[in-house]
Amino acid sequence: MKNLFIITLTNSLGFYIASTLFPAISLSSIIAALWAGFLLAIISLFLKPLLLLISLPINCITFGFFTLVINTWLIQLSAYLTEGLSIPTFKFALIPAIIIYLLNRVRLTIIQNKT
Repeated sequence: MKNLFIITLTNSLGFYIASTLFPAISLSSIIAALWAGFLLAIISLFLKPLLLLISLPINCITFGFFTLVINTWLIQLSAYLTEGLSIPTFKFALIPAIIIYLLNRVRLTIIQNKT
């Protein structure tokens, strides 16, 4: 439960940073960012392993870069399901995917250094 909360906050921060840096990504409130972060965490928990398994051959061919495409699709899905978040195109959904990836790497590095 604690881990889901931290992942939700990390995702929400990624959506907030992306909406601040790029005006095409609109975020109506912090509540919308938290909701989108929570949805992304839940969607990634259940749907991402299945998509990674299905796309394993293409992921091997692209040396894992197709995972970024899957993350972008999941971000587009969470933006579609969130009322206060608007991401117009795949290109603009790629930006939060990269930001959230980097924030998650920082989060995992901090957790590993604590133990």
